[in-house]
Amino acid sequence: MATQSFIVLEPAAHADFDRACADQAASGHRVVPTFELAGPGVACACEVRDSQAAQQAVLAALAGAHLVVNASAPRDVIDMLCEDLRRLGALDHRVGPDQPEGPELSGAERALIERLLAGDSLGQAAQALHLSRRTADRRLASARRALGAATTAEALALSVKIGLRPAG
Repeated sequence: MATQSFIVLEPAAHADFDRACADQAASGHRVVPTFELAGPGVACACEVRDSQAAQQAVLAALAGAHLVVNASAPRDVIDMLCEDLRRLGALDHRVGPDQPEGPELSGAERALIERLLAGDSLGQAAQALHLSRRTADRRLASARRALGAATTAEALALSVKIGLRPAG
């Protein structure tokens, strides 16, 4: 059985959306404009504007569908959608030209970095985010790898460069 594929386009360049849908059809998938017809052999081509639509997309993926998503939801919703889809199959997350290029951090990694930027120690950030210290350590290590940073201080400096701000 072929691995599911998930394409998330933000901001959704119409030409990319149409091309991605055509590619899914060429791969033998039936392309449908709704999440409700999800299943194996189906590619759901829809827009995700809010957390409810993001949940429908994840449920469609769980039902076995491939996805082509125009993502116009708030940043935290898109981050969580991508994080969930990465766990289920191959994710092709395309960031449009008006979005800054840079490393991709998960919503959980962003939240931890933002707490550290606000001056929390790692233990305080873990407690505020309801995480164990060990989980916070792993998330910080993952964020450092994603940012290409050797140290936490370097990761925080790079985070500021890509637009993260202190929590608060």
